Amino acid sequence: ADDTTLVTGSSDATVCVWDLATCTVRRRLQHADAVLSLRFSDKWLVTASKDRMLHVWRRDCDYAHAFALPGHAVAINAISLHGDMLVSASGDRTIKLWDLGSRTCVHTLDEHTRGVATLDFDGVHIVSGSSDRSIRIWNALTGVCERTIANAHADLVRTVAFSRAMDVVVSGSYDETIKVWSFSTGALIHKFRNVHTSRVFKLMFDRTRIVSCSHDRSVSIIDFAADLPRARLLL
Repeated sequence: ADDTTLVTGSSDATVCVWDLATCTVRRRLQHADAVLSLRFSDKWLVTASKDRMLHVWRRDCDYAHAFALPGHAVAINAISLHGDMLVSASGDRTIKLWDLGSRTCVHTLDEHTRGVATLDFDGVHIVSGSSDRSIRIWNALTGVCERTIANAHADLVRTVAFSRAMDVVVSGSYDETIKVWSFSTGALIHKFRNVHTSRVFKLMFDRTRIVSCSHDRSVSIIDFAADLPRARLLL
């Protein structure tokens, strides 16, 4: 969302563009199957679906359909957008880097051994998490995997986020744990136990907080202290 617009995607295969001022749907867009991820910028809205397609819409043309990007073999689980560069992750075990300006696939990253569930992208690096329980750090410019954290979790890595400035990667898993890693070395910095009692679905963080949600129907806020061993659960 931004200050005026909220975009939602649903298992009913639709994408709704909402006007926050009036709480009404401005545009309704369509996929052929459940919508699993979406991202938008000032220029683009990109939607990803279980139908294996990426659809690109022009925000500056009232969300007119611009083009589609086929290429994944099964459902597209996650996407991230940075300028004209798009990254998509799929259950087909691959990550694709796309140039929306030229409508081409720049790199296909295929070193995960099971489906890719999540990713984060800052324009230079990609961090991905997979059903193979690993976290991988990629150079988006070269397509090279610079670092692999094997067996990062005991189950599927469902959510990742990272900050090069803070030198951290934060991950959440179906094993019910949240972990903090060094971006530069891949070393484990801290493991949070007993934050959730079921699968961790999504997390975000800044310099002071980690916010996560889970299948246990709770949202947790962790004090992301500089002294991580003394970090505490706030909510």
